[in-house]
Amino acid sequence: MQEITALIKRHPASQAKVLTELRNLIKQLVPGASEKVFYQMPSFELSGVILLSYQGFQDHSSIFPGPEAIQLLEKDLAKYKTSKGAIQFDKDKLPPASLIKKIVQTRIKLINASYPKSTGEFMEFYDNGYLKAKGKYREGEMHGYWEFFRRDGSIMRSGKLSHGEPIGEWQTHIRS
Repeated sequence: MQEITALIKRHPASQAKVLTELRNLIKQLVPGASEKVFYQMPSFELSGVILLSYQGFQDHSSIFPGPEAIQLLEKDLAKYKTSKGAIQFDKDKLPPASLIKKIVQTRIKLINASYPKSTGEFMEFYDNGYLKAKGKYREGEMHGYWEFFRRDGSIMRSGKLSHGEPIGEWQTHIRS
């Protein structure tokens, strides 16, 4: 995405290199995520839900996974400066890939745990960022049209449920 590349290139060369490495690592970890600019920061999202954002600043760079992720990863982040929703790191050095992976996986788990919404909306994601299931709940049961996806993001099955019970014809989607 050219807009994100342009945002990154505004930083000094060494910092831009680190931010590009971070971007590429996250793309590798969550191929099911898409990129967007959110609050003027490069960000990744899963079906419209922000996974995390990142940004370079004068004295450091930061990853923004949200306060819940930071709280859950408190021990792993002991040597990093954190604030309510941000993890600061050296502007010229990327944190270990294993830590970035842990941040991303924690964030996906938190997103999954936030469903179903009060409206009944439900989504669940695989650890690679692809959608696993999408539908609605009513009175605590699956209800209405549902879709289930394979780990590669392709649709596997779709159909309607009434209070958790399948109704009508369900379609099994063959990989092409």
